[in-house]
Amino acid sequence: MHILTVPDMTCGHCVGVISAVLTELDPDCELSFELASRRVEIGTRLPRKEIVEALSDAGYDCE
Repeated sequence: MHILTVPDMTCGHCVGVISAVLTELDPDCELSFELASRRVEIGTRLPRKEIVEALSDAGYDCE
């Protein structure tokens, strides 16, 4: 389980893009979004670095 803060995630469109990126990496990942706090919980075995790089490539920096 990874918990990321994505400062630029501000709307449903952002959630959709992030979901698409992450499910492309791992179709079986489990995602939970908290838009107000800009947090994403990701249930996957993928390394955090791979997730952060993929989101960065999509235009979303995360912490």
